[in-house]
Amino acid sequence: MASVEVLNFSRAAQLKRKWNRLWTQIGERILSLPQREQIILLEDFQTAIESRLVVMERINNAKKGN
Repeated sequence: MASVEVLNFSRAAQLKRKWNRLWTQIGERILSLPQREQIILLEDFQTAIESRLVVMERINNAKKGN
């Protein structure tokens, strides 16, 4: 019997749908703001997401090291 490797496309697809839903919801609110405030808010999002990713990557790397 041949073994079948299950690819995790459904998980990735679920996360993309969730991400898109989130941005659709808040995107409408962001677009209702003046342009300067939109730019500030998007810069804040980028900073927050990058900071969170660094922390999570460090945690995961520390777990792998143990």
